[in-house]
Amino acid sequence: MEIKNIIITRENISSQDIPPMDGKNLLDQVNLITLPIRDFQKIQSIQVKETLARIARSYYDYCVFLSSNSIDIFFEILKDEKESKKILDALSRMKLVVIGPKTKYTLKKYGFESIVADDHNNNYSIIGINNFLYRLESKLKMQKHNDVLKILIPRSAQSIKSGNFIKSTFENIELDQVFFYDITESKKIFTSPEWKKMTRISTYLGKTFLIFTSPSAVRSFFNIMYQLSPELYYNKSEREVINDLKIYQVISIGPITSRALMDKKIDYIESSTHTVKGALEVALNSS
Repeated sequence: MEIKNIIITRENISSQDIPPMDGKNLLDQVNLITLPIRDFQKIQSIQVKETLARIARSYYDYCVFLSSNSIDIFFEILKDEKESKKILDALSRMKLVVIGPKTKYTLKKYGFESIVADDHNNNYSIIGINNFLYRLESKLKMQKHNDVLKILIPRSAQSIKSGNFIKSTFENIELDQVFFYDITESKKIFTSPEWKKMTRISTYLGKTFLIFTSPSAVRSFFNIMYQLSPELYYNKSEREVINDLKIYQVISIGPITSRALMDKKIDYIESSTHTVKGALEVALNSS
């Protein structure tokens, strides 16, 4: 059997991320490298405080979560709040929407049920969230709904740079996109055995697949490679770095990540299901 090396821009993957393997263990089938690429930092701003106060007084009708990380950070911030119980009670009365099945699973671990925004189309990306908002707006217009629905989306401060900040405007929806956390490059890059493997990947036998899981991961990956091997990649483009690493195929998790790769003139294929599981399936099924 041909050896496959699969690199993914995630420090950890869960059982929810692993495709069906007919009873086989993924790690027995491939050489998997999971890269610590980002650190997440909660933002304790006046805007976050005001948003939590709004939740406590039942201001919002919906809350939309775009990742498992956003959920973990949201509940971590709540732990420090005096009115955390009141906020949780109000949250339980809101309609909760998530971007995809893994995010739904994470929210359920905190005791909250939710619906997937665009589950029917398997569109687990910001485009799926936009589709959900437009469908909701259309429904409100058909029902001649006079009240404006208030929707909160806890966001990363990198969302504007990543090109996935929602710029759409709505007549019947008030959309609050509030920065609850920021993303920085991982502090583990110089001590990580996984990054050490990454710098040697061109010497590995078999085909190598590189999965990008977000636009910020695209930016961070190349910044880190330039830091780890400046003598090799000084003055080289991102496309040349990919060639030097002997990457057989670059895989994008979804359309916004694809746009980030396109901007860097990197050839890629996009997973039709916008999840880590979907991207891994592309690599596993590739010949």
